[in-house]
Amino acid sequence: MMNQDILPILRALADPTRLAVFQCIRGCGGAAGYDTAAGLCDGGTKGGAAVCDIRCQVPCAPSTLTHHLNTLREAGLIETQKRGCVVYARILPEALRCVIAFCAPVMK
Repeated sequence: MMNQDILPILRALADPTRLAVFQCIRGCGGAAGYDTAAGLCDGGTKGGAAVCDIRCQVPCAPSTLTHHLNTLREAGLIETQKRGCVVYARILPEALRCVIAFCAPVMK
């Protein structure tokens, strides 16, 4: 893996608000319908969160949240999917594997 491959991921997570959004998605943001046993949010998106739930946990303007979600998506950290009038965000495990692979030599 080249260093420039990891740069967008690290840049995206370097912003405190984006990191909070990422953590919210990872933990499903306290969605009311979160099933801890199944790891599913109210929308049935494994490992994901409804954007409205993210906004409740990370208070910011809707346009600011959209900007942060777009940055996380462009870095390859998340994907979003619209179902009906609700948008769900889900972490992409491949991006996390990339970070782990980057850090692995240091951890040995």
